[in-house]
Amino acid sequence: MYNHCNPSISLNSTKDKQFLVTSIRQTLEKALNKSFFQLKKENTEDRLYYLGLRYVTTTNKAICEALTIPVEAGTRYKRSLEKAGLLVQSIDGFNCPYTFHKSHLLSTNPKEFVKFQKSNSNQLNLFEKGGNDGN
Repeated sequence: MYNHCNPSISLNSTKDKQFLVTSIRQTLEKALNKSFFQLKKENTEDRLYYLGLRYVTTTNKAICEALTIPVEAGTRYKRSLEKAGLLVQSIDGFNCPYTFHKSHLLSTNPKEFVKFQKSNSNQLNLFEKGGNDGN
């Protein structure tokens, strides 16, 4: 998951959702060289949310489920990190790997910021300088 690819995969059962949660946790454990229990014990919820999205690009719901953070709290952390310039959400929508609803991917990894601020849709590109007008 650290490669920050679109994690929109088909998860149809509780078993699949648990696999997603376990994968996110294992990615964090490996990246930070600590157990999930240690991470929960040593970090506040908002810090854990930030760290989670630094190493795993996913939706608010998926990261909250993996980190056992209430979604409402995750939404507050997201907004606070956005205001501080520490979190970017994708322009394009993707299917949430946890709920299957249209959502945006989130990341606190600065390497993802430029990519997230560009759309994969040609609609937006028509209006950029040098779009399809031949310039």
